[in-house]
Amino acid sequence: MSIDRRKHAQCPSPAGRTDLLIGRRWNGVNAYQTHASGSKPELLAPGGSYEKARIAFLYGADAVYTGGKKLNLRVQAKNLDDEHLAALTFLARSSGKKLYVTLNSLMRAKDLELLKTTLEYLTQIEVSGIILSDPGALLLAREISPGIPVHLSTQASTTNHLAVRFWEEQGVRRINLARELSFNEIEAIRTRTSLELEVFVHGAMCVSYSGRCLLSSAMTGRSANAGYCAQPCRWTYRLVEEKRPGEYFPIGEDAQGSYILNSRDLCLIEDLPQLLELGVDAFKIEGRMKGAHYVASVVRAYRRAMDSSSGQRAACSPDPSCWADLLAVSHRPYTKAFTFPGCSPRPPDVDRSTSRVQTHTLAGIVRTLPELLWEPIQDPSHKPTLEADWTCLEVRSPLHLGSTLQFLFPDGRNLEHLVTSMESITGQSVDVAHPNTWIRIPAPFPTFPLQVVRLSTCL
Repeated sequence: MSIDRRKHAQCPSPAGRTDLLIGRRWNGVNAYQTHASGSKPELLAPGGSYEKARIAFLYGADAVYTGGKKLNLRVQAKNLDDEHLAALTFLARSSGKKLYVTLNSLMRAKDLELLKTTLEYLTQIEVSGIILSDPGALLLAREISPGIPVHLSTQASTTNHLAVRFWEEQGVRRINLARELSFNEIEAIRTRTSLELEVFVHGAMCVSYSGRCLLSSAMTGRSANAGYCAQPCRWTYRLVEEKRPGEYFPIGEDAQGSYILNSRDLCLIEDLPQLLELGVDAFKIEGRMKGAHYVASVVRAYRRAMDSSSGQRAACSPDPSCWADLLAVSHRPYTKAFTFPGCSPRPPDVDRSTSRVQTHTLAGIVRTLPELLWEPIQDPSHKPTLEADWTCLEVRSPLHLGSTLQFLFPDGRNLEHLVTSMESITGQSVDVAHPNTWIRIPAPFPTFPLQVVRLSTCL
């Protein structure tokens, strides 16, 4: 049975609400106001799910890129169904933001019919742009969705100004340049085109040229170019001689093996002034497979660093709290990679361990407590704290009495709360809260729906 996509085209949200980003209780800085700048580039954040896209907007993203259920390179992310795409498009438009939808897999003939119907639907709900890399997909987009701007994915490996001119002549509005370009090469392109240019400034990097990798297909049968990458470049490899089976020789001096393909994570937060002066139109953060803690922390760090930067061509020292956000999330050692190759401590930008490091983990996400459960149960054995302002939390990591929670605010503040009491949402006291459960706690300060709460991993 086919689904009538048109019924969702004008739907503002799954629940028919228009206040999906509005903090019901928070009276602080407007977390979703439009970043008013003609001079500063757009901060483009990943939205691997409907919830994470909303969190990205909440913590300072000007735009979010996301994918539908198919035809994009992160099909293993939750992604968005038709209803959520319509809701998020409406939300972005009503709050002065933008939503870009990725259709950047390399299309096979069997994909073209689905691509047509998908483009028709995206045209109906009026998304802000379509991200693609396949020339055939571009032809269909120009035919079916002529009014929607087309952005060219990094998968197209655009590395020079003549390639930029070619794509401009094909109707492309913006190009996400290949990650392999240096600052000087980006500058050379910028001086020769007025087309919108986008560069990655943060996140995981692929070992293959602009992500065009065949390792996953060859080793697991899962095509990276169709969104099913198994990430074999993160696996451990050892050398074995054909006639000596079972005898493994490490390629490098590492007790855990040799990670010859294991790239570090990109981080250009120190170099934003130079990139700002260069005239790049959008700074892109990688991470549609990352969690809510990553999205909130990294977007917040880059938002604050961009807003505080003078744009002078000089070394930038971001606020220490910005660095703290980037160190808090799960990441591999950071590098400036190809953009500023002389600044990286390890020129090949390959790390000797697959281990990730982080200082904090996601404790939970603030939720709106169902209206019928706001009042505590009238049970003589239950004695609620009458002066408390209850905050409802969806738990993502085990919480205990005595845990110290850190509530993240979009303006950079982190307010801590020592948990001295917890209750189920129906009012029963609990000593331990497990992941995927909801609790309520008496927070001593205002909170807001979708606020990210983290917990230190440094015990």
